[in-house]
Amino acid sequence: MAAAQWLLAGCPDYRRRPGPARFLFAGVVGTFSAAVGIAAVQQFVASGTTVHPGSPEHASVLVTDRIYQYTRNPMYLALTGALVTNSAWLGSVRTVLPIPAFTAILTAFQILPEERALQERFGSPYQDYRRQVPRWLGRRR
Repeated sequence: MAAAQWLLAGCPDYRRRPGPARFLFAGVVGTFSAAVGIAAVQQFVASGTTVHPGSPEHASVLVTDRIYQYTRNPMYLALTGALVTNSAWLGSVRTVLPIPAFTAILTAFQILPEERALQERFGSPYQDYRRQVPRWLGRRR
């Protein structure tokens, strides 16, 4: 999707720095996204469960605290934030187009199958967690 953004922006040189507002926005979103992604991975590692997205059936622990009380998918949120950062850096409105496509594809082919596997693995505790915490971002219900 980042390559699609680059193509939609007309293949600009990434070494060319954007103006101050876009630079600041990209820096803030990029830093936040990196922090969220790193915190999520660290929490999985500290909990002793798998971070491999292709094998949710190997999850040994249901992680629901810290960053996971605000989003059920902080690693995917971080990747989406990276696309927002890239879009801001490139500075073309057209570069926003791949972002909803990315989230739709990710939801359909990764998140929904993951949710089914976690429901099967953890049962009602996962069901309760799903009711309380949004898939992407928000306040705990």
